[in-house]
Amino acid sequence: MERFKMTEFFAPLPLTAVALMVVNDRVLKPRIGNAVTGKLSDIAICFFLPLFTSALLGFAWQKHPRARVLAGAGIAALVFVGQEMWPWFQDAFLATMGFVGTPLGLSGFVLTSDATDLLALLVVPLAVAYGWKRLRPPAPPAGATATSASGPRLPEG
Repeated sequence: MERFKMTEFFAPLPLTAVALMVVNDRVLKPRIGNAVTGKLSDIAICFFLPLFTSALLGFAWQKHPRARVLAGAGIAALVFVGQEMWPWFQDAFLATMGFVGTPLGLSGFVLTSDATDLLALLVVPLAVAYGWKRLRPPAPPAGATATSASGPRLPEG
């Protein structure tokens, strides 16, 4: 069995989205907090969280990677909507963060929300498309011919 590599998440765009969220939350928001910095993290989260969730699901579900990316996107979207819309979910999330420890030593971690944050969900389909592209099997080398059980395939034309 081939070792699972989390290819959809450990790639340039998702890791850039994680870096954007960290820089935005730790540097930009405290210094110039405005409408743009308020949305940057939402956009970053809606891109990397579906791919991260898919990668975590991949430990137990390595077959059907396209379906796994869709499941990761659905879970991530539900978590994002829960954080934005449901006070009971926000309370549960903050309690969990307090129990496991806040990321990067953030103290006093709070969630702010408004309905326009949900526009960031438009990024989720882009994450799905990116994940599918990353999980696509590599193309055969140029000049290689496909073979089948009945023998080599002859060029058409």
